[in-house]
Amino acid sequence: MLDQQALLEYLSSPAGINKIIVGIILVAAINAIFITYSIRSTYGAAKKEREKLKIQQVKIDKLYPTKQE
Repeated sequence: MLDQQALLEYLSSPAGINKIIVGIILVAAINAIFITYSIRSTYGAAKKEREKLKIQQVKIDKLYPTKQE
């Protein structure tokens, strides 16, 4: 087992603090990547759905033209 006192001393040292900071930055970067992917995929799906609806509307307009007077 690890000695807790030795671990706390290491984490309190400059090298330990640097490792903690690097870990926080790494977790934040991974989180940012996941958030970016999620937003892009959601926006992309919505954009594709909008285009699909526009194409459907054009087809409906061709089948059932409105009479303009």
